[in-house]
Amino acid sequence: EREVETLASEGDRLKGVELAWIMSHLVSGEVQTDPDNPLQLARFRDALAKLPKAKASLANSAGIFLGPAYHFDMVRPGAALYGLAPVDHAPNPMRTTVKLEAEILTVRTIADGRSVGYNAQWRANRPTRIATVGVGYADGYLRSLTNRGRGYIAGRPIPLVGRVSMDLVTFDVTDLPEEACRPATPVALMGEELPPDELGRLAGTNGYQMLTGLSRRYARRYIGSVA
Repeated sequence: EREVETLASEGDRLKGVELAWIMSHLVSGEVQTDPDNPLQLARFRDALAKLPKAKASLANSAGIFLGPAYHFDMVRPGAALYGLAPVDHAPNPMRTTVKLEAEILTVRTIADGRSVGYNAQWRANRPTRIATVGVGYADGYLRSLTNRGRGYIAGRPIPLVGRVSMDLVTFDVTDLPEEACRPATPVALMGEELPPDELGRLAGTNGYQMLTGLSRRYARRYIGSVA
């Protein structure tokens, strides 16, 4: 606010500057009832009234859903374009656009009582078929998903068991037919079955970190075209 007052009272500060846009960013737009939202809107309008005329932009993905009063001349959808939920505690109107898969490397049967992964963080309570999948925290698949994550094979969930290591994770595939989980079978780790926001909750973070943390080690395939 101090800077706005300075610019408003000392016109020479903007001499030689072509002011094209005046922009700000909502701090709590995803919480629609947060009183900071209308307060920021009022302060933004006040700044616009004091500054030279220019186009204005305030709303991020979440701000778009606060209504037309927040839209001004341009909105800035970001995370919503990738399917992240723009509003907390509300149905997500966006479609998931990112699908993350990794292949099964090997399947082994272990006996009741045997452990899986570093530091024996999980032990079998029955004869168990374990599928080892080629992904790990070096790929951005967070270590905090240890014993909490899950994958999907042909739409069927499989629990992640044992510790997430640098390059490998292990899943319990005992309840799936053997022919459904052989080496080279793809395991869905993020996508329609498990959106980024839900995977983030399982990891103790959010969908933003799950998407931005995807490492360069993944092969990326882009489907469709931009008009």
